[in-house]
Amino acid sequence: MAKVTKKDVLVKALEMDFTAEEIEVIKGMITGLEKRSAKPTKAQIANEAVKAEIAKVLTAEPKTAKEIAEAVGESTNKVAALLKQIEGVVKVEGKGKKPATYAYAE
Repeated sequence: MAKVTKKDVLVKALEMDFTAEEIEVIKGMITGLEKRSAKPTKAQIANEAVKAEIAKVLTAEPKTAKEIAEAVGESTNKVAALLKQIEGVVKVEGKGKKPATYAYAE
């Protein structure tokens, strides 16, 4: 199921019965959301470099988030979050008590 965004809800709301003034307010809210989401934040820009480092580390063989974090000098939590954003990376479930590892999908 696709993630529903605020913009999706507001666009759908435009189909409902509102006054002209209310419609203008909703359109203004949509415009504000578009402006805000068009430019990446400083953190997102900084994370692109970290993602590139993670990608280099993953080229050899599957690794745990902790191993990757140690290799790139970031926290395990940050690396785990960024792994979800890197296209082509899959989570390989650990067996028993072993932690999950991450690798590129074949």
